[in-house]
Amino acid sequence: MHHIRAILIGAAVLAAPGAWAGQLAEVIFRPGAFAATEGVTRYAHERAGPDTEGFRRVAAGELIVTPGKGERGPLLTLTHRVDGQDQPVADFPASGGDPVLLWFLENTVRSMALLTEGSPFYIRNRMREALGSAGLDEAEGPVTAELRPFATDPKRAEMGPFADMVLRITVDPSRDVPLRQLSADTTGAGGSYRETLTLEAP
Repeated sequence: MHHIRAILIGAAVLAAPGAWAGQLAEVIFRPGAFAATEGVTRYAHERAGPDTEGFRRVAAGELIVTPGKGERGPLLTLTHRVDGQDQPVADFPASGGDPVLLWFLENTVRSMALLTEGSPFYIRNRMREALGSAGLDEAEGPVTAELRPFATDPKRAEMGPFADMVLRITVDPSRDVPLRQLSADTTGAGGSYRETLTLEAP
């Protein structure tokens, strides 16, 4: 959970006035992403990858976002459900950035660090930089941004297929829950790691 908090702090730093270089960040890190929702939001979760110690595949999981009330205001409770077992993630202030995106990014960071034996701090910072500089085409309805955080990285030779990993972020800025789908994919570069989150409801 402390790694997710680190991403949250990084997002807060990036969110300072004038820090955004592209429209994507304005949508995915805007405060109160679930502010207009009252019910539970569910994302289907899948994770594929190599048979490596410490790496956990997920064939058919769910990430569940449940609104609630805390001492300091509305909260969003994240729960990861795998094989019928609920695993609490954390509570987040509903007025903050989208915790679903942050959870997904941290999963990607953790998987990449494990499979490449790289530094999670380095990987996390490069991911943040890619998100902060990404643009987003204007469109009616869902639009997908593709990011390649390590395409020009000086350490890409040490990253294997992750050097060409593609992050795809599908958003619909007009919806109460703008984040529709996330994926991190190395299969196009010959890797086996692929992770997806897909909105089920609302």
